[in-house]
Amino acid sequence: MNLKILAGVLLVVGLIAGFVGGKVSTTGQVNELTGRVTDLSAQVKSADSLKNQLAETKAQLEQLNVNDLYGLVKIDGKAKAYKIGDMNKMPPTIANDKIGDTPVIVSWCPLCGTLTAYDRRVDGKTLTFKVEGARKIPGTDIENLHFRDLETNSVWAQGPGIAVEGTKKGTELKSIAIQLFNKDRIDKMGVDVWKP
Repeated sequence: MNLKILAGVLLVVGLIAGFVGGKVSTTGQVNELTGRVTDLSAQVKSADSLKNQLAETKAQLEQLNVNDLYGLVKIDGKAKAYKIGDMNKMPPTIANDKIGDTPVIVSWCPLCGTLTAYDRRVDGKTLTFKVEGARKIPGTDIENLHFRDLETNSVWAQGPGIAVEGTKKGTELKSIAIQLFNKDRIDKMGVDVWKP
């Protein structure tokens, strides 16, 4: 129900309740109802403000080209940016990289629009990945980029970071947080940008 209508209904109900039995509302009741209406009015204004902010954000997002965005990965005070456009190729490009002392894989799946970063170390060994192609993630209908590691020859699903076949089947890569920024923000931060 619209909050303005609800506020009006509450006001009318309160006024009617004040006149029941032929007696007029007391000042306290009127003040209480006025306070409720004021609170509801503030909530309506807040909801309208949020609605306007969401519409503005949606308009800004519609103007963005995903290829112009960068994923920023930070590890132990070190950071590097990865431009989606550099990975969003055919076939897709993945970044076998290192940030500080941590070997990472950063990848973009053009099928499902996921940007991921993982630690490349499994059981104390650093893995090197290459694009395997697109497949459905086992048990789902989701098409996702898959990659193969050169060391164990296992195949990994990009989105969940899980080996789906090979000797490492069922093993999960350690996920690393990745944030999206535009070029201006990356330039202002002065971080290194990965080049394929």
